[in-house]
Amino acid sequence: MTIDRAEAVLTDPALSDEVDTVLRRTAHGLRAAAARGSVDFRRNDDDSIEVLATSGVNPLGDQRTDQRTLVAEETDDPWARLGDHATPLAMESVAQYFDSAHAPDLVVLHAPTHRFHGNTGEHGSLSTTQARTPFIAAGPGIVARGIVDEHLRTVDVAPTVTALLGCAPVDGHDSLGRRRSGIRLKVQDGDERAELIDPDQRPDHVVLFLWDGCNPQALHEMAAKGEAPRIADLIERGTSYRHGAIASLPTATLGSHMTESTGVLPGRSGVLHNTWYDREADRVVDLLDFAQMITARDHLRDDIETIHEALHRNEPGATSVATYEYGDRGADWSTYIQMSSGGAQGPLTDEERRRHRDPDFMGIPAYRNYSVYDAHSVADAKYTWSGDLGALPRFSWFTLNLTDSAGHAGGPHSEIGRAAIRDTDARMGEIIDEIDRRGVLDRTAIIMCADHGMQMTAESDAVDLSIPLHDAGVDHLMVDAQYVYLR
Repeated sequence: MTIDRAEAVLTDPALSDEVDTVLRRTAHGLRAAAARGSVDFRRNDDDSIEVLATSGVNPLGDQRTDQRTLVAEETDDPWARLGDHATPLAMESVAQYFDSAHAPDLVVLHAPTHRFHGNTGEHGSLSTTQARTPFIAAGPGIVARGIVDEHLRTVDVAPTVTALLGCAPVDGHDSLGRRRSGIRLKVQDGDERAELIDPDQRPDHVVLFLWDGCNPQALHEMAAKGEAPRIADLIERGTSYRHGAIASLPTATLGSHMTESTGVLPGRSGVLHNTWYDREADRVVDLLDFAQMITARDHLRDDIETIHEALHRNEPGATSVATYEYGDRGADWSTYIQMSSGGAQGPLTDEERRRHRDPDFMGIPAYRNYSVYDAHSVADAKYTWSGDLGALPRFSWFTLNLTDSAGHAGGPHSEIGRAAIRDTDARMGEIIDEIDRRGVLDRTAIIMCADHGMQMTAESDAVDLSIPLHDAGVDHLMVDAQYVYLR
């Protein structure tokens, strides 16, 4: 079969510096294969995972969630491959991904020894470092437990936020149509984390900050050293999950944002990834293209709810807002909704543009440009809390992107990466100070999270994996250098 031939090409030991693991469907379920070994498995009707066969080193065999929780553990062994590097919840993650009608025939998870996008830092794989994100919460309605040796999933974020907002439980179903009772969104794959929520309190306002691509080990270390004081304050007043929130495949931006906005897994939400091949329309969807990016909400399934929509179903008069966030469907005010409807963004003052940025890195476009974008996000956030919209927002989602771009540019533990954490901490603090000026900070719950992690990659020459596939007679479409659609 063509798919077997393609797998054999990609898992040839000659390509092991570029390819870590290849994922695919089989007649009996799913398969993860690498040069060193493989595992065949399936998801049963009760969502349990059954391993059917293994050979050699199982690339998904280490399911620990507590590996590599310190910066030193990452930097001492940065090039570990799957099987040596833990892959928490990986089999469940692979199964949901292939639920999508637009999933490729094969997924290439690149080895950390290969810089396939030219980025020093990368994500998208199933390793702990790329899948783990920070999750910190504090304020009214949040149980203060400090740093706990526990984890949650990114798909749990929306159910937990809607529970914190007081959205009433409903009888609904998961995204595969199976009935679920007592859920907060009409369609829900994730679970609310009851241990985080104090049922005797209810915040008047909930504010979520998403720091794109933030490495949680770097964040915790800098908070402990006093270099991220606003994060340190949230940890001191609330709860932080040391083992993080585990993102589902693909551990990348668009799919993960939508999962955290809806409580529905990427393989089922309608937004599979940053880019994919739409088989029905015979076209490649590219949500990294700006015009497509700001309307990414249009790809969400009609029947699922965002946090904004669930809030409005429960409180029709409530106000919700979002800045620089893709999962903004149903928000009363959103940066991207404004842009996609032709609204002009107000200019920044020179002081706003220059605030919270390190002059040592202004010569690097990824740092300079995303500093400006985040300055706009701060300005938009402060506008939504200015009172000009009427009532202050019940729910606010503010996305800040510099940590991702700096992580790509230098790696998560580089000087530019640490500068981005300092800058983003200060920008988050500026928004929190605006909320304080409104006199409601003591009635506001604050959540900080991210969409995926970030791992250092080694320098290497560019390799086009389409060439050996074509040489082996495999007719295919390669999307984003790692998603293989057989023709």
